[in-house]
Formats: sequence, C-alpha cells, structure tokens
Amino acid sequence: MLQKLNNLRLPIDFEMSDLQSIVKKKIGDYKFVKIDKLSLDSRKKNDIHYVASVVVDGKPNHNLIDYKKPKVSVQELVDCKVKVTSRPVIVGSGPSGMFAGLVLAYYGLKPIIFEGGESVDKRSKIVTKFNLGGELDETTNIQFGEGGAGTFSDGKLNTGISSEFISVVLNEFVRHGATQDILYLSKPHIGTDILKKVVKNIRNTIESLGGEYKFNSKVDEFVINNGRVVGVKACGVTYDCDNVILACGHSARDTIRKLHLQGVAMSAKAFAVGARVEHNQQLIDKGQYGGAKGLPPADYKLSHRLNNGNGCFTFCMCPGGYVMPSMSEKNTIVTNGMSEYKRDSGFANSAVLVGITPDDYGKGVFDGIVLQESLEKKAFEFGKNYAAPAVRVEDFVCGRVSKDLANYKTTYSRGLINADFQRIFDKDILDGMREGIVAFGRKINGFDKNGILIGVESRSSSPVRIERDESGMSNIKGLYPCGEGAGYAGGITSSAVDGIKTALKLVQNNKQN
Repeated sequence: MLQKLNNLRLPIDFEMSDLQSIVKKKIGDYKFVKIDKLSLDSRKKNDIHYVASVVVDGKPNHNLIDYKKPKVSVQELVDCKVKVTSRPVIVGSGPSGMFAGLVLAYYGLKPIIFEGGESVDKRSKIVTKFNLGGELDETTNIQFGEGGAGTFSDGKLNTGISSEFISVVLNEFVRHGATQDILYLSKPHIGTDILKKVVKNIRNTIESLGGEYKFNSKVDEFVINNGRVVGVKACGVTYDCDNVILACGHSARDTIRKLHLQGVAMSAKAFAVGARVEHNQQLIDKGQYGGAKGLPPADYKLSHRLNNGNGCFTFCMCPGGYVMPSMSEKNTIVTNGMSEYKRDSGFANSAVLVGITPDDYGKGVFDGIVLQESLEKKAFEFGKNYAAPAVRVEDFVCGRVSKDLANYKTTYSRGLINADFQRIFDKDILDGMREGIVAFGRKINGFDKNGILIGVESRSSSPVRIERDESGMSNIKGLYPCGEGAGYAGGITSSAVDGIKTALKLVQNNKQN
C-alpha cells in the first residue's frame, strides 16, 4: 500500500541513501518509492535544511497518510468519444495552446494550431540577433513565437492554483525532456535552455497524432455568423471551423481589440506595473542564507501592503538570471526576466510591481492596455535604440536620478540610460514602488541600497478578461477564451492547466452519445 511520510528533516548535502536510511529508521521495513515534495527551509540562517515528503510502500500504517497516485499524462484524460464537423483550431502556441493541443490530439481531433511567430529554433535565433543589437521583429520576439512568452522567462512552474491537472502538466514536461526534479521540488523550474527543447518535443507529439502547426500564420480575422464562430482567416486563407480555442497570450493586443469590435464580451481587470530590479546574486544569497555554502542560488518572493491599500510585490524572480528586452512593438521598452537551468549568471532579478485596478486607471475595457502602451513608449524615449531607462535602487528610493549608468554592469543586453522615472510613472506607482522596496530591504539586507532598477515591467498579466460561461465558451458560441491572454492564468503551469480544462470543455460539448 502506498502511503506518504511527511516532514523529514534533511541536511543540505543529503544524498538519496541518507534519505532511505532516515525512512527506515523512522518507520521500519518499508520500501522507499520516491520523493513527493522537497523544499528548502532557510528561515533560520544558522539552521538551514531541507524538508521532504516521501512515498513508501508496505503494510498500512495508521501514522502515515494514504497516498493517492495522481494522473500523470494527458492520455489518461481521454474518456469518451467525440464527434466534430471540422478540425478544431487553436490560436496561439503558448502553454495553454500547447496543452489544449495535446488533449485534442489524444482525442483524435487533429487540431490546427496557428502561431503568428516562428518555430522555436528559428525564434531563438531571431531573439538572439535582437539581443545583440539587431532590429526588432514584431512577429517573432520574446512575446511572440512557438512556446509563448514563457519560453523566454525561466520555465518557473510554481503556482498558486490548486488543480488535479498540475501533476499532468509536470509529468508531460518531464516526458518531453524536462528534468525529473520538477516533479517534487517545491519551486520547480525547467530553465529556458531546456524549455525550448521541451516545447519542440510537445509539438512533435501533437503532429505525430495528426495535429498541425502553422507558423508565421497570424489569425487576422474570426468568421462569425449568427453569434457562432464558423471559421478563421490567416494569410488570406479561410479555414472552416466551429470550435476555436483562443490562447493568444497577453500581448496580442490587436487580436483582442478586433474580437471586441466583433462583439466578443470582455471587461477590464486588475493587473500590475513597475520595473525590474537587478542585484548581484551574492547579496541575495547572503540575505537569504547568511553564510551557508553549497546551496542553490537563492530566490525570494516579497510583498508589502501599501499605505493606500494597494499592494507592492515581487514577481517572476529569476535567480542567476538575465533581464531581457521583451518588447513586441517597435519604439517601446518592455523588460522581463529569464534564467537557464543552471541559474549561473551571477545576477538576480525580479519585477517590482504595484497592483492597480480599473478604478485606478480608468474603467474602459482597453484603458489598461492604453496605460501599458503609454508606459512602454515613454520608456523608449530616453535612449532610443532600445537602451532601457534605469536608476540605481538607492537613488530611486531617495528620489534622485542616477549618473553614469552607461558602463554599469548588467545582464540587460541593449544597454542602460539614466532616467527620471517621474517621466514614466505617475506618483502613486512611484510612491508604491519606493515604499515596497524599503519594506523589502527590511527582509533582505541591502535590497534597498544596492542594485539597479530597469524599466518598464508592464506585461506581468493581461489587463483584459474575455468572458466565458460554464461551458467554457464566450458569448460567441464555439469560441473558447483560454489562458493568460484571456485573463484566466498567470504563469506557465496555470496557463497549461487552463489549456487542459478548456480542451476538456470543448470535448464535453461535442461528446458523442
């Protein structure tokens, strides 16, 4: 019988044999099966250790917790026959689009996945060329292309949602090339370098099951007749379809605006804006670990309730990472963070964001997008040629403009330029970031006195939600809004889970009796 043993304390240099010995000493002659969860407890700097939960096999023990084996593959979810009159279409190949595609492919529905950007291999070359000083490609960049924005973010898989499908997502990632440790680490990450290969392998699986990818094929029109989607147009060709999963990502602004004009119901939602802070990784390690050695690059997740009631928080923290030029439109500046699997850049970065609601920025459906666009254009005006506006953290806290940043050591590849952030953000955002950073300095010593703040971070989530009902459809029948771009997810795992759930809704709505 499989059972779970929790709260096993392990030294930071433990080996598997140590763990097995601890299990045997604790409960006797049980067969060790696997690690179920492993987390690092660094709350006390003089007593840092790992805490593990493990699965064991043997006679029932009333002191242990029964272990229910989770679902581990998309294929396990296939439980009925489905009949559709045309091949379903998926718009977008990010996490939600990929996993929706896997589900539909295993059901034998042979989905067609339209992606406005390039395949991941070609995309990587285009992104690298831009990072080295080339021109921005507005169709293929860090936001657009196979794998979505998450492909160039770090592959962080920790999530705040609870779902039976999380285990499916993690196991499919492993099946397609991710390392086994994502199955049990409390803060799993794949790494951008590995995630590129995983994305390609998922595509190969979908194609092997009859699915089809169309790259450089932006859907520029949705054909709607009597309140139902009946087709899509891409590259001048119309494709008949009565089931469309919309997984276009949070940066597909023109697509979202076009859908609104066609009567698709949507509303403004809360989101967050700010800048990306970059520190030396050693400062973060010391703040989190003290003097302990032999540990992975330290991360953090910080938040502070502001005096005005809003929140300031860190987001998408990348240990040993890079600050990436992440614009998708010319003459704008957008930042994001990325780490490879080894997290060995020597720098740590994270977004420092202030939450805002429609009451803060205007209640029109697209007022949030208009704010994003305004911030991104203002940021570009300082340096032209995609140098990012920046200020030393200590100067920012004191309300000063920094000097001589041109040669400041940073991972942002297009260069930094001195900037007065008052020319980008309004007072509430600036005050919120300052208050938050000072509060974070009380949690990690030196956070508010070292490092650089690089603007702008404007695309942490979508400012628009495309409405959907219990059937998973929008007010336009057959159109299934999905993932981060539709306002229902906030990261790789939650987007992938929403892709699975949305595809299963489509299946249930077309279930054969």
